[in-house]
Amino acid sequence: MKRLDLQKIIREEVKSVLEFTQPVSNTEAPSEAVIKGVQKELKLKTGIISMLGLTKTTRNGFYYTYDLSKEIRTPVLNSLFSSMTLDITAVPSGQIGGYTFSVSINYTHPDRGSNGKNIGTIFYINNVFKSRF
Repeated sequence: MKRLDLQKIIREEVKSVLEFTQPVSNTEAPSEAVIKGVQKELKLKTGIISMLGLTKTTRNGFYYTYDLSKEIRTPVLNSLFSSMTLDITAVPSGQIGGYTFSVSINYTHPDRGSNGKNIGTIFYINNVFKSRF
């Protein structure tokens, strides 16, 4: 088999596989009502009050961010953190209109290091919110 024939076959196979996969970016972002429900669930389970705004959309999901840096008020917290954000990634679930929201807190240290911690997951399925924190 010639090299060009093999390359053509591979391209056709990859193209046919990609036709069956639907990127998240073609899916609708969660509605404002769903995001308000996520904020309510987050406040109920963690005490974190947030105003989430859509930061970006990629093939992997929808990203929402809320700046928590204003909560760094004491000298002890200032020695531990330079900045802090609440990051939520929304990925459509297998259910129609359902989403899985991964909740994490990311922070930077005064020495310029950074870390993140996944603190929980919120599920939105059949108009019901369930969470694990």
